[in-house]
Amino acid sequence: MSDTYNWPRFYKLLCRYGPNLLVGIDEGMREIIEMNAESTDMFWSEGLEACLAEGAAGGSLRDGVLSALGLWRENVLDALDTNFGIELDWDLVWMDDDSPLIDELVDAASPG
Repeated sequence: MSDTYNWPRFYKLLCRYGPNLLVGIDEGMREIIEMNAESTDMFWSEGLEACLAEGAAGGSLRDGVLSALGLWRENVLDALDTNFGIELDWDLVWMDDDSPLIDELVDAASPG
């Protein structure tokens, strides 16, 4: 485990908060994403932890969190298409980088 960030705690909270940070989806789609984020690793990829690690190494855990959120969004869109045949417009779905939930994710990613 890293001493510059807490991956397990961050990832657990990402799976809980991530769906609520997505903008441009309807509530039915949000429910599908929430259900899969909580019960599967469908939206996980190796690059998620790498994003967090890079931000921590650069001295900005917030930047790492935002980078990981961007990749998680891509993972969601890819998985919905691959697993369910649901194609969403990538230009119309984004992460709410101004949400107060971002601060909670940064706190969760903090070591200790």
